[in-house]
Amino acid sequence: MKTFSGFVMLAGVLLLLTDDELFSPLRDFALYFMGGGLLLLILTQLLVNRGKNWRCRLGFHDFERQERVAEMPAMRWYRCRRCSKEKRAASIA
Repeated sequence: MKTFSGFVMLAGVLLLLTDDELFSPLRDFALYFMGGGLLLLILTQLLVNRGKNWRCRLGFHDFERQERVAEMPAMRWYRCRRCSKEKRAASIA
């Protein structure tokens, strides 16, 4: 569903950028396509990821830095304060 909503938003952007006579009647619907795709993406994320905080379901995690990864000293573990999701990422400091 995320892929479909991404394609709907992409179709809206392409309709805005097109200069062809064939698509000119659809050009008025470009903002509807982009808004509808964004709304579909938000609703899908909120309904599918049930057990988490609503901000984490939309992808707005609040990561805090954890210990370094033993195999690679430039990598660190990060853990979300709300949903405990973990990720590894490169760290400068």
